[in-house]
Amino acid sequence: MIRYIAPAATLAIALLAGALFGGTLLINEIACETAGDDWVELYYYDEEETSIDIAPFFVTMYYGTNERLASEPITLYSRNRPETPFDDRFAVVRLIRPGMADETDLTGDTNGNGMLDVYCNNYFSSLWNTDCVVSVDTDDEPINGGIIDFVAYSNRDGSLNSTIGSYTGSAIGFGQWESLAGDDGQACMVDIGLGGLKAHQSIARSGPSDSNTLADFVVTSVQTPGRENVFSGGFAGSRRLFRALKKTSVLDADHGAGIPSSIDVFVYEPCNLRFRVFSLLGRLIYESPLYLDIFPGPFSMPWDVRGAGRRASTGLHVGLIEATAPRLKRSDSERICSIPVRGR
Repeated sequence: MIRYIAPAATLAIALLAGALFGGTLLINEIACETAGDDWVELYYYDEEETSIDIAPFFVTMYYGTNERLASEPITLYSRNRPETPFDDRFAVVRLIRPGMADETDLTGDTNGNGMLDVYCNNYFSSLWNTDCVVSVDTDDEPINGGIIDFVAYSNRDGSLNSTIGSYTGSAIGFGQWESLAGDDGQACMVDIGLGGLKAHQSIARSGPSDSNTLADFVVTSVQTPGRENVFSGGFAGSRRLFRALKKTSVLDADHGAGIPSSIDVFVYEPCNLRFRVFSLLGRLIYESPLYLDIFPGPFSMPWDVRGAGRRASTGLHVGLIEATAPRLKRSDSERICSIPVRGR
């Protein structure tokens, strides 16, 4: 088990990583075309119950100036512990969000978004959506032998960026990535398509095994920061835009602080969403805002069942979730049952 390790010891971590912790710290997901907030998800895997402090490491593409993850311990665990409201195996590194307080062992999930967020002041252009690498390293140099995990990806345009090629060569030299026979430099890199990733897409690890090759990763249309990866191939060909995660939702109508209950859906295609609630007599009880451009993945629509100065009555209500996808020229809807109760 690793506790906090002083920065001066980080090179020793790389040289003796196998002796210091039995598990594997992996790059699990990469989002490189988000609106000003590119992120990398880290995942700690071990069949035994162990943990690791990731604070001393860098998550970096090496180019420009990048910084260590944190000054205070951030511990990932090989098991998702029931006492925390987030999955302890994952941390989400926000690469260009300076000036924000990291979520550490001391603070926990301060923003309540169900994940551990780590904020970095890295290279201002963040990750490239063409040729690029992402590395977990003990420092910000690819040539010092401190690489813990590494991913190279490319749009395969036939013109490899020479700087990215040199970083990939360093990783290959240290056994952290593998080249292919007859490779032009891009063939060994994860293929993100000639146009690069779309805003709702990510590069996701397909499992906990690590062959140090492009075979470990796929491009998915479902971003799941802080959670296990979901792959769009699992619902390829579906005409659905979304599905409700529960056909019947029992909601707390008595929370005095006005904390909203939520209607949870899983979105398959980028779309707009709205949620309405009706009494059994057809009277409109609640209408949500129109949620625009929702990316694939889990999504929650809050409903404060107290209403605007008036509580919803208890008992059965009919909920209608509606979605439109103008780009696909498709719409979708689903009815659910909502039951506000008191005295829970």
